[in-house]
Amino acid sequence: MNADEVAWLCASMTLKDREGPVRTLKSNLKEAGLQRLANSLVGKVLSPKIVHRDSFHAVMKKIWQTREGVEIDPVDGNIFTFQFGNMEDKKRIISGGPWSFNDALIVMEEPRGMGDVQHMKFNKSEFWVQIHNAPLICMSEEIRRFLGSMIGKVVDFDGGDSGSDMTNFLRVRVLLEINKPLRRCLRVDVLWDGVELVMLIKYEWLLDFCFRCGLLRHTIKDCTDKPKNLGTTKEDLLFGF
Repeated sequence: MNADEVAWLCASMTLKDREGPVRTLKSNLKEAGLQRLANSLVGKVLSPKIVHRDSFHAVMKKIWQTREGVEIDPVDGNIFTFQFGNMEDKKRIISGGPWSFNDALIVMEEPRGMGDVQHMKFNKSEFWVQIHNAPLICMSEEIRRFLGSMIGKVVDFDGGDSGSDMTNFLRVRVLLEINKPLRRCLRVDVLWDGVELVMLIKYEWLLDFCFRCGLLRHTIKDCTDKPKNLGTTKEDLLFGF
């Protein structure tokens, strides 16, 4: 029963009279439910095609190799719940993303409250990004966070251990809004002297995305932002070729 059907039911009958009084979950049942929710994730495969459930289950379990297993159950369409045996497995899966299936991004959500899937937007995903052409003045933690915040919400950053390539690029993990075009570069006036510095952005483990509009939700063949006079030349494809 969906939300519209529930609303219709509420309008057409007096629930109090016909269905009895409101019951409250026992404390132990509530705590067990909250604990199960805390060890779970909900994911959506961003594919225009319905994924094969058995194949999806087999592939994800093989890739993740969780210590205490994972229960994968379908919800609706390409939306699945992932129930982990412990919090450590769940955290490892979150930090190890982004994950994919058949080159389609799996967008993960942590359930909140009662875990109402209908209220989940599946519009954000974490990525490691590299910021190239950054001068030495930008190597401090504060400036790295500032630059990362121009791309998305900063979740983590590479501290630049000895022997790393931090002199070549900065590495920041950010939460991206996938319903917005990917950012290709950062334009910053570092010294307040009117000189614009352009820093190029490279996304690690970037999956299929649209070279025309820069969105992660589809590829160029499914792009609706396609004026009739545009083709597939380098000039038309602003996000790559």
